[in-house]
Amino acid sequence: MTEGEELRGGMNVVRRYGDTVHRPASAASPAIHRLLRHVRARGFDGAPEPLGLDADDEVLTFLHGQVHQALPSELRTSELLDSAAMLLRRFHDASATFETGPGDRWWLPARSPAEVICHGDAAPYNCVVREGTVVGLIDFDAAHPGPRMWDVAYAVYRFAPLHSPDNPDSYGSPAEQGRRAARFCRAYGIPADAALLDIVADRLRALIDFMRAQAKRGNEAFQSHIDGGHADLYEADIRYLAANRDLLLRAFDEE
Repeated sequence: MTEGEELRGGMNVVRRYGDTVHRPASAASPAIHRLLRHVRARGFDGAPEPLGLDADDEVLTFLHGQVHQALPSELRTSELLDSAAMLLRRFHDASATFETGPGDRWWLPARSPAEVICHGDAAPYNCVVREGTVVGLIDFDAAHPGPRMWDVAYAVYRFAPLHSPDNPDSYGSPAEQGRRAARFCRAYGIPADAALLDIVADRLRALIDFMRAQAKRGNEAFQSHIDGGHADLYEADIRYLAANRDLLLRAFDEE
């Protein structure tokens, strides 16, 4: 096989060959491929189609569009926010009837109540955008059974974004962030309230714990992220949420 185009792949080296993508397979890949076939069979077209697995790689279809590490200013629109929320809702609804098996292996631990299969990392860098609209989700490595709000909270954290000014991906005042968070929730079909902020903080604490546990086990990618200050940013964002809680809650009511 000729050398493919290397795509930005987070923890993995991902290569595109025409209309297919080759990614390193993991113990979770069989369950993820079953999940992707399941949601596509139920009409969800916003995910890659799994084409096969071997000892080293998984092969999926390529979703055409743009992927951004963080949203550029021209994409910080209500239309994009709504489309991201509605796509996540459609994925959750399609995944709700997925039956997990005793042999399934998930990278992240299942959480109760297991209402849906969470994407696990729903963020701009895992969303495909075309003409200002989010049309696809990619990189399901972190998928796992869990409550809807566990996934929604992290997506809100990334898309509002609920970041402190020291986070390089941050933009907007607390009031602006709160209004965007409320709009995301409304487009998804749930209220934005104090519980959302609590779950965002819990989700970030769980992420920090997971990163540190993986680094302790010798995972060089997570150790690199910790060395690069990612855990420090998440801890700062947790403090930011607490310090601006009243402003954010008032903004929820304004949207």
